[in-house]
Amino acid sequence: MAGNNPNIFTINDHEFNITQKGLDPEQVKVFIEKLLEENSRYTAELARMKEQAEHLDSLKKLADATVMEADKLAARLKEEAVAKAKAESDSLIAKAEEKARKVYEQIYRQLNTLKQQVNSLDKDFDFKSEGAAVTAEPVMTAPVKETPVREQSDFMAKAVDTSDILESDTRELIVRDKEIELEILPPVDAVKITKIMDQLENASEVEVVELIPRPNHPVIIVYENKPNSLLDVLRKLSMVGKVNEIPASPNGSGIVRRKYEISLAANAVK
Repeated sequence: MAGNNPNIFTINDHEFNITQKGLDPEQVKVFIEKLLEENSRYTAELARMKEQAEHLDSLKKLADATVMEADKLAARLKEEAVAKAKAESDSLIAKAEEKARKVYEQIYRQLNTLKQQVNSLDKDFDFKSEGAAVTAEPVMTAPVKETPVREQSDFMAKAVDTSDILESDTRELIVRDKEIELEILPPVDAVKITKIMDQLENASEVEVVELIPRPNHPVIIVYENKPNSLLDVLRKLSMVGKVNEIPASPNGSGIVRRKYEISLAANAVK
């Protein structure tokens, strides 16, 4: 074995021959060159790993900065989206309120006009009834040409064209089969009522006549262009929940219309 040979010197499994001047120079030279080569390789590997570590550190810093910018961008976009949604919501609400206000103003004007027409008709009817009562008394002179008990005004003429008139002992009842009262049950929502009127106006089967505002149960009066079509139209409206037909009865003016009770849809599609 080399360990027992006095002419061999061993370092980490590397053997060197011993000469008169010491270790064999050639063997020592080869050994040192090998060490230098390995040292150079290790130095290059260390430099590469250091460079890779610096690159990874730069990527980490870039990733951290990107996450921070993304968070800031997300927060800003969220604020902008909320602000935009609120602005759009406020705009829609303002438009709906403005439209509802105009509708109610129009209703009040129509209601006042209708009241004036009714009052005028009542006075005209009372006056002509008194005149008819006077002419009904016997006259001994020449025969008098029979005159009508009541002349039809433009307002009543339209009612006669679309209605049947039934007389009773106490008052005259005007039955309007083609005009229908839609009573809105509480809770009342002005925006939903406005949308219902818009949808009815777009339906060819019916025409909206007027809206009578009442605190708890406003009434929409519609004219049916196509017989028995209103119920089908109402069931298709997104803002309408339930529809129930109720018995017709004369109102304060002696007008009898068909009636429906409408409850607004709780979760309507707008």
